[in-house]
Amino acid sequence: MVQRHKQLTENIPSPITFAKGAGIKVREADGENKLHTRGVPDFDKVGGHEPRLKNLFGPDGQHVRPVLASRDYWFPQETFPIRNFAQIKTDDADFGSLRRSFFEISWAREKENKALRTWYTDTGRAAFAAAQDARKLSSDEAKPYLTNAGPEILNVLSGPVNSPLVHTLAKGSHLNIADPFPTSQNRRGWLFNLGSRVQDAQWATNEDSSTQYLAVAVEQKPTGEPQPKPMEHPKAPAFNATPQYPASIQIWAFEATDEGELDSSKEPRLMLVICADWGAPKQLKWCPVGATDKTQGSGDGQETHIGMLASIWSDGRVRVLDLSAPNQGPDNDTPTHLYVSHAAFEVWLPQTIPSCLDWLSGTMIAVASAAGTVGIWSLTRPDTLAPSNTANYSPRPWLYQQLADTYILTISSAWPSNPQFLSITTADGFARLFDIRSLKADQAASIRGRTLCPTQAWHEHTQSFVMPDEHYILRHTSLRRYYHNLYSMRMENSIVRVATSPVHPGVLVGGTDGDVQTTNPLGRIVNYKTIPWQQRWFVHEWRGPMNRMLVQPTEGADVEVREGGPVEHPSDTTTATVENTIATNPAPEPKIVPRYILSKPMVRITEGYKATQHGITLGAASKKKGQPEIARSISIFEERSAITALAWNPNLKYGTWAVAGMGSGLLRVEDVGISGKK
Repeated sequence: MVQRHKQLTENIPSPITFAKGAGIKVREADGENKLHTRGVPDFDKVGGHEPRLKNLFGPDGQHVRPVLASRDYWFPQETFPIRNFAQIKTDDADFGSLRRSFFEISWAREKENKALRTWYTDTGRAAFAAAQDARKLSSDEAKPYLTNAGPEILNVLSGPVNSPLVHTLAKGSHLNIADPFPTSQNRRGWLFNLGSRVQDAQWATNEDSSTQYLAVAVEQKPTGEPQPKPMEHPKAPAFNATPQYPASIQIWAFEATDEGELDSSKEPRLMLVICADWGAPKQLKWCPVGATDKTQGSGDGQETHIGMLASIWSDGRVRVLDLSAPNQGPDNDTPTHLYVSHAAFEVWLPQTIPSCLDWLSGTMIAVASAAGTVGIWSLTRPDTLAPSNTANYSPRPWLYQQLADTYILTISSAWPSNPQFLSITTADGFARLFDIRSLKADQAASIRGRTLCPTQAWHEHTQSFVMPDEHYILRHTSLRRYYHNLYSMRMENSIVRVATSPVHPGVLVGGTDGDVQTTNPLGRIVNYKTIPWQQRWFVHEWRGPMNRMLVQPTEGADVEVREGGPVEHPSDTTTATVENTIATNPAPEPKIVPRYILSKPMVRITEGYKATQHGITLGAASKKKGQPEIARSISIFEERSAITALAWNPNLKYGTWAVAGMGSGLLRVEDVGISGKK
């Protein structure tokens, strides 16, 4: 009998052991065998409220205190953010109002602000000015850069549910959202018709000014050449760059009151139009830290620095533009058309194209690709910004790794409290978390989904990444439990956009059906037995011309539309009681719908919904009856009804401002904050 000699590695105990029916047991690491494990037990193995919070946020009191303080501070906010909470006593804390996260350290933000502004003043401003080639265009010269394929006019049906009004919006015009309503004191916002699908809309970081800037990009295609039909493109657009053609980014300016509310008495202004021959912009991201805190220049040519805007263009390149707007005054509505031919920061990835990007700090940017790679650049490193008069300069990233085997859909940073963590969602159904300090060792994967995850955002107040689930549910993947899903709200259809705010815990969620809802997930995450409240902001529905539908309207000059009332006359055998009831409640008069209204596309916007508690599962806690077969289906809606862009204003004083872009080309900007009396 020959005795087998064991290898040396077989004597080392495994960090995990498997037991039948008992899951995975993690062994404790001792001084001799230092093992790198997650070290967090399952929820099933521990009980009680306190152990659950410690496993979610950290074992010490310093880790749990911020989330408890957040829960207590924002307990009045069920759905929409509160600007001023009603104080019972003069010395009461301003509970529920806007403030920075309890997880964020104040001195860390001040240190980062100081470092960025010092670099920008000493080096950055001059480097951008030397390498960024830009010149002004006239209105006629800029027209090709503003052209899109959308209709010239769009009919919008909005107002009270019982008596809505039709407003005709021309391309490039806007409407006060309070106009369709008889009482307009509590509605502060604007509705824009930009013509084509809104690709992205993002607020600029601007804490020190009453003028807030919004960058908007719409869908633009090459003009003068035939476009392929949907789903018949000869090349895969998600994996291939397009030829360069004219396109633009619009910068809109909105004025605020002294209290920080949106001033609806002052018209919004198209402040700046960025024109370029780089194809269409696909994604926009402002630098999260303001590089300046005051205006630059002097005299009549004084300019206001807006910020550094990172963007992905369809020609397959990522660019960072340093943007400033001339001080024209609130009464001057003439936009400045700025043609940019070369950017100071311009990168392209080898053998692939960028798919998404995000800022990791005030000077660091991460770019993901269609091939599963991620690159990180720092603007402060030497040779990152292009030298003057240099063409085709692409700086090398200080980190470039293959983090996925397939297409990376979204990328998000845990800035500001944990900027070292990076989360991505991929086309294989997984979401993955990485620590950029050690990408190979520190990584975790989420539960696999059966549908693509097209959006995600970092929720600072619960220390988790929010993203949609396949069952129309908003899920949270915590930093310490990234492999476990926590659910905070349910929608009725697929979720395509989410937005979080750094100054309040409200989450905006948009769906394919045009439904936009909000909730405060803090109570649900801290106490999982809580049934969350959620409330609709508005519902957007688009329909095409009636002559293109399968069922054609009846012939005639106009069409009569009846609402309610009996569908047929009662017979002779009907009892007198029924006859009296019909005579007492006559059918409403038919409404005449003109032919020209039916022959044009129309959008219906409904709002004024109350807050409800739907529950997460279709069970006892839900107000709806369980329908398993229907619950597993996926509904299909008109493509132009979908919500395509969502964002909160990140500035502290103006954190109640929200923006939503739609597939129909409409853009809604509104101050949705609830103001309490003191």
